[in-house]
Amino acid sequence: KKSQKTENGNNDSRIPRDRLFSRFQEMKSYVEWTADDALRITQLRPILAAHTSLLVDDFYSEIKRHPEAMKVITGGETQIRQLKITLHEWLEQLLHGQYDNDYYCRRWQVGRRHVEIGLEQIYTHMALARLRDGLIAILAREWEGTPDALARAVRSLNKLLDIDLAIIQDAYEFEYLQRERELERKR
Repeated sequence: KKSQKTENGNNDSRIPRDRLFSRFQEMKSYVEWTADDALRITQLRPILAAHTSLLVDDFYSEIKRHPEAMKVITGGETQIRQLKITLHEWLEQLLHGQYDNDYYCRRWQVGRRHVEIGLEQIYTHMALARLRDGLIAILAREWEGTPDALARAVRSLNKLLDIDLAIIQDAYEFEYLQRERELERKR
């Protein structure tokens, strides 16, 4: 099996490349993701991109209110500043319109990283729910098109966020199971 080489150069031979990409296609098929959805997301970009700083600030303000989520942030404000940059990049990629295998690999790494730092899955779900709520609130407030067009745009955004969460969850489960198997072998 081929190993998965990520954009940042990480190489993980435990991840079968064909499995990753076939799962990605399955996820997109399951939610009926289309080229029209991708186009709608790119059309949302100018509206949403103007507000990403507010979303990112809200995201980390909320994390600070939850000690269990905060315990994985061990580098204080310096780390939070770096994580804010990373979240800005994540949002930019979300709205970019290219939902290819590289996109999938970047999202996979998010789930993997969450396992590495010991973040409980519940916080990934809740954080994405908070981002979703913020994105939709911005659209509701700033939208200048028809209500039907807004409904289609929100549906596309929801599909994409659900795909992202599924990728992150899949990576999280894969990595967690790998770690459990390694621990079992060592016993």
